[in-house]
Formats: sequence, C-alpha cells, structure tokens
Amino acid sequence: MVNLPNFLTSIRLALSPVLAVLFLNDNPVSRYWVLGIVILSELTDLFDGYMARKHGQVTDLGKILDPMADSIYRDTIFLCLAVERQVSLFLVLPILYRDSIISTLRTVCAYRGIVVAARWSGKVKAVLQANVIIIILLLRIFAMYYPALDAKLYAIANILMGLACLFTLYSAFDYLSNLIPRIREIDAQEKLKSE
Repeated sequence: MVNLPNFLTSIRLALSPVLAVLFLNDNPVSRYWVLGIVILSELTDLFDGYMARKHGQVTDLGKILDPMADSIYRDTIFLCLAVERQVSLFLVLPILYRDSIISTLRTVCAYRGIVVAARWSGKVKAVLQANVIIIILLLRIFAMYYPALDAKLYAIANILMGLACLFTLYSAFDYLSNLIPRIREIDAQEKLKSE
C-alpha cells in the first residue's frame, strides 16, 4: 500500500516528462506552466519528508524513491535548460554525473543491506538547486517583457548554475567519503565470514 509521503514523491516522477514537454515547446504560456509545476514539485518534496517524519511513515522505499524522484525531476529541468542553451551543458553534466554515481552507490548499499538516508549536504544541495531553478525560470518570464534582461539571461543563469554545480560536487564528496568506508567495512566482514 502506498502511503501519502510516497504518493507525493510519485507526483514529482509523473510531472518530470510533463515539464520536459512544456519546457521544450517554449511559449509565453508554457513558461508560466513550467514555473507553476516546478513550485508544485518543490512543495511535494518539502511535504513528503515532513509528513513521513510526523506520521511515522518513513519507509525504506521512501528513502530510495525520494532522492530518485528529486534527481529525475531536477535533472530534467537542468537538461532542458542546457538543450535550450539557457545554461552551459558543462555546468549541468557534473550534476548529472553526481546523481548517477550516488544512485549507483545507493543501489550497491541497498544490495548489502545499507539504506542510505539523505545527508545534510544532499539537503542543502536540493534547496540550492531548487532556488536556482526557480530564479532562472522567473528570469525567463521577466525576460519576455524586458529585452535587456533577455540579453543577460545566459550569463546570470550560468553564475547561478555555477554555484549549484560547486555545492553539488561538494555533496558528492560528502556522500562518497561516508559510503565507501561503509561498503569496505561490510566487504571486509563478509570476507572474514567466508574464511
């Protein structure tokens, strides 16, 4: 049975392809829709964790599903921004690499019986990325009315993405420095048992 927090998380997954379609079919109306869906998605991210903790509905599935939904949803937006040449692809790629590496490590840990909950750096990274996305989407809307802003949008967006990218890389280091020793410890214990 799906609980409310996991249902809220699933909404982000379902909205990701909708975001891509709306973003890539760019027009004045779709820009507002994209911003609205992003805000809705961020609210589901805020409330799924709150509801899970408040009502004692934290599950192993939720610990895996929530970061996966976050990655898919935010990576969709970042890729769309890069495809539309509104941010540099070279600032998006490290974010995608980080998400792929951490997702793979989560899978390896789950296989070994370790459930990896979100770390503080992952939470800060998520808040920073969310704010960067919302600011860039707001600037895209304002740029429709202020041509001078439209000319500077790429540079401003890249500065914001650069900040998000740097902290995302730090978050990757934080996860890796925590997870790799745990995996090695379990491997050593399994080796001792087999001897």
